[in-house]
Amino acid sequence: MGVITLLALALDNVGFVISFNGALMGSAIIYIFPSLLFLQAHKHRIAKGVNDGATVLEINFNRLLIIFGVIFATIGGAVSIADAFFPQLLK
Repeated sequence: MGVITLLALALDNVGFVISFNGALMGSAIIYIFPSLLFLQAHKHRIAKGVNDGATVLEINFNRLLIIFGVIFATIGGAVSIADAFFPQLLK
């Protein structure tokens, strides 16, 4: 968030900052954070010796969601940058 705030202070186009922040944080909130929370909770339950019933499929699916989240954040951020600074690339 600090980097985003510095960008907002340095740039005249606030729309770019909002779209870039939305691309990164939206993907993180939807895909990355819930999957990380699940994997950490599962790790702590296993360390305590509690079988939480998570299957290998669930664990691998959450890892896949993290990868998709990073890919979507990268694509969204790239489109935001292209839209703000290189609009001819999107035509």
